[in-house]
Amino acid sequence: MKKPITATLDLTALDRTAPAPTHDPIAKERTVAAEVLGRPLQIPVKDIDEDPAQPRQEFDAVSMEELENSIRLHGVKTPVSIRPHPTEQKRWVLNFGARRLRASKSAGKPTIPAFVDRSHTDYQQVIENLQREDLKPRELALFIKRKMDEGEKQAQIAELLGVNRSMVTNHLALIDPPGCIEEIYTSGKCLSAKTLYDLRNLHKEFPRDVERWCSTSEEITRATVSALSAKLRGPRKSNSASSKVGSGGEERLPSPTTMLPSVIVIFHDRSGTVDLYHAPQQPNHLIVHFADGKQEEVPARQCQIDQIIFQ
Repeated sequence: MKKPITATLDLTALDRTAPAPTHDPIAKERTVAAEVLGRPLQIPVKDIDEDPAQPRQEFDAVSMEELENSIRLHGVKTPVSIRPHPTEQKRWVLNFGARRLRASKSAGKPTIPAFVDRSHTDYQQVIENLQREDLKPRELALFIKRKMDEGEKQAQIAELLGVNRSMVTNHLALIDPPGCIEEIYTSGKCLSAKTLYDLRNLHKEFPRDVERWCSTSEEITRATVSALSAKLRGPRKSNSASSKVGSGGEERLPSPTTMLPSVIVIFHDRSGTVDLYHAPQQPNHLIVHFADGKQEEVPARQCQIDQIIFQ
């Protein structure tokens, strides 16, 4: 009876972390098997490069120190994600997990658990941070701006990120804002992209008033910005005499604190907010404050309502 023929499957060609086969082929096969079976690898932290185009750029010093202490005591419990370096053998590029990688280096850890995701994209990198609520508004704004510079449309960016198109528009207000709005964001006084978007549009109409208000206001929220808008733009005018006359015959004007909803429209793939406080010069037109900083009168029938936000 013939003895069965056995063969060992050589997986060394798939590996990019272990030494050459002549050094330790058994350990090499174990490392590759871990990747194939979906188990985290233990990768030297010195072999992992952060992605220079990663969206996350802001790291809170206090939370980083706390994470470093935790990793020093307990190690990294959630593996990071990596992909092979495009040009350098035996090196890796970080997909996500920058805080864990940096804290591991600071804690003196020689390795870090990691999963290999060779198909990772920059959109997935942003989505992962958005789902974990780890991405700051400015970081998302810079990513959106970079994609627009590459020729992508706002609608396409919103679809790939899985967010509302108005969210993309609002975040663009954080790109090169006026000094007073920049100060509000960097100081942490207000991080709401929607609130800062409304404030930036208001600054275009009343720059001195808004700058004065920003320097003195202790609380900057959607409510306070809405109140400022009502004060500066004044009450909505009406052509109907009945709206000015009460039941007793006295003249009745709308309260200056009464706010209209924010109407966000799409016009030729551009997103903007309709100005409901001023009448357009042309009939059947709308005044729209676009995300690129321009204000234009556009045909109303060519506008698509994207979102209505009630104050």
